[in-house]
Order: sequence, then structure tokens, then C-alpha cells
Amino acid sequence: MNFSKYLMDDFQSDVNKTMASVCRIASLLMILVISLNALGVFALDFRAYPSLIACVVVMLFPTLYYEILHLDSPGMHYIFLTVTVLLSGILYVMFSYHVVIMLVFPTVMSCLYCDKRDVIFTEAISVPVIIIAHLGAYYVKYLADEPLQTLYRVVFYGMFPRLIEFVSIAVLCYGITERIQKLIKSLIKKNNELVSNEQMLIESLTKVIELQSQETGGHVRRVSEYTRILCTAWGMSPEMVWMVSTAAMMHDVGKLYVPAEVTEKPARLTDDEYEIMKRHVYYGEKMFENSTGELMEIAKIIALQHHERYDGKGYLGIKGEEIDFNARCVAIADVFDALVSSRSYKRAWTPEEAKRQIISQKGRQFDPELVDIFVAHFDEFLEIFKKYPDAQEELVMTAQHWRRRREH
Repeated sequence: MNFSKYLMDDFQSDVNKTMASVCRIASLLMILVISLNALGVFALDFRAYPSLIACVVVMLFPTLYYEILHLDSPGMHYIFLTVTVLLSGILYVMFSYHVVIMLVFPTVMSCLYCDKRDVIFTEAISVPVIIIAHLGAYYVKYLADEPLQTLYRVVFYGMFPRLIEFVSIAVLCYGITERIQKLIKSLIKKNNELVSNEQMLIESLTKVIELQSQETGGHVRRVSEYTRILCTAWGMSPEMVWMVSTAAMMHDVGKLYVPAEVTEKPARLTDDEYEIMKRHVYYGEKMFENSTGELMEIAKIIALQHHERYDGKGYLGIKGEEIDFNARCVAIADVFDALVSSRSYKRAWTPEEAKRQIISQKGRQFDPELVDIFVAHFDEFLEIFKKYPDAQEELVMTAQHWRRRREH
């Protein structure tokens, strides 16, 4: 599973929230200027008010778009940066050198998107705006105290120095953004390697579980696939579905520490043996105790909580929403497959019998909403049941066991 897109989307979401926060602060500063002018602290021409109000509105746009409406169109940040550059030019026309910092503000702000293309785009449209803004400030002359009174001074003592300053800051912004992009790519690569290593470890441990317990390879795969169906129907992202369904294969990893005479007993367990078997959830949690990474964390919680009941009568006594959602999904997947599978100590139930049993435990053993999803997607469960049958030799061994039991 390649997590590059998932990580970039997550990173971009954080970037958008940061952009919205910075712009809110900028809008508050604009409101402060307007308020101080209304109180007589400043002496701005009333003609400046529309531009200041427009700046306040534009600065609040990212908050509306990203955080309230939860939208994120690929090209929207280009529109926002363009409008910001134009507003910075208009402000300079009216306030001249008093707001010179506004000319570089859009370029610095483009760094927040952590993409060189955004910085280059903002630089490209800012240069002509800076030139036009200086000329506009000279001809409009909203402020009487403008020190650059002649066109010659505007060009050679105003425009050129500020263009040089702007280019210097723009080059710095470009270098910072380029460095950030390299770090992001490196982190994504390392994360994908970590996830790949975790997956290999889980697959290896799964094979060990199959060899040491009565559970078959088909069981492990089916539980994973049943979990995938439930998580997908719930609305999880494809990346989270993959992680949860992969981690589900480790739900019984703690049985590696349970004595073989208990896990392989060809009959129902005694009360004492059952208490020993119950410890496998703690052993499973212990195995992942010092592991790092989101996949291992999910596996740890599933290993600990997959035998919990919605009514609180499970191994740990937690109930309802206190039980991790992923563990609640695995609980249904595990029980369904256990019911429809033949084992040395029991016959296999038909899928319809297992379905009725799970429905009867709605709100008691299982999450009611997940039971509804299970019923709605029962046909998909049947497809998985047929697609990943137990190996033929496993079925033969189980059949031989039942014959011996009937003979005795």
C-alpha cells in the first residue's frame, strides 16, 4: 500500500488550516486599523475604507472555504494568491510606503503551501503589480506626505529598490519551500518503508499463528476481508481501511503465548482452560507494547479489545462506544467466521444460521450500527466466505476428527 497520496492529502489539509489561521490574524489587523481610524488615531482618507474592508473579506475567505465549507479545489489557492497580490497593490496605491510590507506578504504567504510552483506563480504576478502600484501611488497621491514627489524618484528611489528587495525575499522563499518539499518527500518515503516493514512483520506473525493454533490461514484472511467490508461501508478512507483490515489479521496473535494443550484441545475448554485462553488478549497487547507506527497501534488495540461485548460483558468489561471502533468491526468478523467454520470441537454453522445469531446479538454482543451494515452487505460476506476456503488438507483433518468422535 502506497501512502504517498494519503499523507500528502493529510499534509495539505494541515497547510490549509494554517493558511486560514494566518489570514484570520491578518484580517483582525485590518479591522484594528479601521477601528483606530474611526477613533481618530489615524487620519486615513475615507476612500481607503472599501479596500480595507475588501482585504478583511478576502483574508476570511480561506476560513470559509477550508474550515467551514471543507472544500479544497486544486486551483483555488492560485485564485486566492492572485486576489491577495492585487489587493496588496491597491493598498500600496493608497498608502504608499506606509504599507510596503504588503507587497511581499503574498509571496511569504505562498510559502505556507510548501510548493515551489505557488511561490513562482506569486512572484511572477507580483512583479508587474509592484511596478503598477508605484506608478499608481504617484499619480493618485492619496497621501500628501509621500516623499517620492517626482516620477524620477518614484522609479529610481522607490520602484527599483523595492523590486530588488522583493526579488531577494522571493528567492529566499523559493529556497525555503524547495527545502521543505525535499523533507516532505523524504518523510513520505520513510513512512512507506515503515508501513511496508510492518506489513511484512504482520504477515510473518500470521503464518506463525496459523502453524501453532487450530485456526487456519483461511480464517485469518477472511476476518481481514470481512473487516474491510465493514470499514468501507462505514465510510473510512481507503488508506484507513487497508490499515485496519491488515491489523485485523493479528487479532489472535496473543495465542502464541497460550499453551498448545489449550489452543489445540479437540473439545470444549474447561472453566480454568477458558480463563487461560482469555489471557491471549493481554499477551497480544504486550507484543505490540513497544512498537511504533499507526498500523501497529491499531493492531495492538484490536488484539486487546476484539472479544469485548457491546453490553460490557466481554473480557475487559468495557462497553458501547468505549470499545475501539476497529475492534468492534473485528468482533463481528471474527465471530461470523468462527461460526461458519468447522473446527475439531464443533461443526460448521450455515451462513444463514450465523447471520441470525449475529442479528440476535444486536446491541448485546455487537454494535447495533455495525450489525445493520453486516446485514446490508451480507452477500459480500458470502463472497469472501466462498473465495477463501480452508485448505483441503485442513478440511480432511477436521472431517477425520469428527468421524473418530462419532465412532467413539
